[in-house]
Amino acid sequence: MTKKRETQVRLRIHELEELYAIGKKISLMNQTRDATTLRTFQTEKIVEKVLLHCNSIVKLFIIGRESCYDELDSSMIASASRNIMDAGKLYFYIAERGISKEEVEFRYNLQNLNYEKNIKDILKKLNYSSDAFLFRVLDMGYIENALRNSSRYRNADDKGKKQILSGKNFYERKQLNIFDQNTASAIYNLLSNSVHCFYLGLSNNSINHSIAFNSYIDVTMLLIIAVETAIIYTSHILNDYLSLRKIFNRDISKEEKNKIKSLMNTEYLMAYIDIQREKFNQD
Repeated sequence: MTKKRETQVRLRIHELEELYAIGKKISLMNQTRDATTLRTFQTEKIVEKVLLHCNSIVKLFIIGRESCYDELDSSMIASASRNIMDAGKLYFYIAERGISKEEVEFRYNLQNLNYEKNIKDILKKLNYSSDAFLFRVLDMGYIENALRNSSRYRNADDKGKKQILSGKNFYERKQLNIFDQNTASAIYNLLSNSVHCFYLGLSNNSINHSIAFNSYIDVTMLLIIAVETAIIYTSHILNDYLSLRKIFNRDISKEEKNKIKSLMNTEYLMAYIDIQREKFNQD
């Protein structure tokens, strides 16, 4: 590995900031085109969530720079990037083309059922009365009935039917093809550790080193992977969103569309991982 190759790797915060500025033009934050279908109502909220995470990452770096990075919260940056990965999985599940109107409604109803079960559980634990009128309003029995009447439910085996009505997991969600499965799993696991106060989550949560928590994956490696992951997933989502809602194409320039497409490329991140792997193997 040459020294020149190593020095070419940098944190591409400016590119993430550019991506946010482009995406903001076609988001709910700058809404000029109203959604008209169930699918677009859902996807516009996912796009907004992703862009807000991008902006938070950028802002955290600005705050960190003011303290010479002593106060840079790398765990929050990694967690935001992990959330973008999660949002990407849901976005492409909702935005999948070539599915029937019934299937679109089925997937939306799964989200509604998930909401009902989660919000009731939260309110019960906070001692909200289940006898209250507003609590009873939360009862979405019609959603469960709609799911039972769907062809997906009728054609499922007993295990599949139980899963559909559990409200816990989305049904048969496909894997994305942005990374291979092992790479995507490794990145997601790395970023997820920043949510916790376990060893890996404490070993790279800031630029300050600790004798007790000293991981091979240091804060620099974590931040580069987190920022690149945010860039890659966000650009894939925005590129698809422009295809889904073609009316938005008039709101951004050809150069901005090309910028989105260029940032979809995973080569920059994979080259960095290659560098780290070669250095690790040399040792």
